[in-house]
Amino acid sequence: KARTAQWDKRMMVAYQQAMKDAVPQQRGQLRAAQRLWIQYRDANCLYYGMGEGSIARIDAGECMRSMIEARVSWKASAISD
Repeated sequence: KARTAQWDKRMMVAYQQAMKDAVPQQRGQLRAAQRLWIQYRDANCLYYGMGEGSIARIDAGECMRSMIEARVSWKASAISD
């Protein structure tokens, strides 16, 4: 959970920077894309969390962490371009 929380904070920082760097016409679309991505992430990781056994919670947590990490990496590269 702690690693996921760290990546979640990094994602918020990257999102805020992307919003700051976006031209006004892009901000609404960026906000919509972020909200849809969060819905996708939650649904995707819930799939793993609904598995059988105690490993399901671990799989769901790793899903969440890895998806957030990938999103932060993508945003960081988009910001630096």
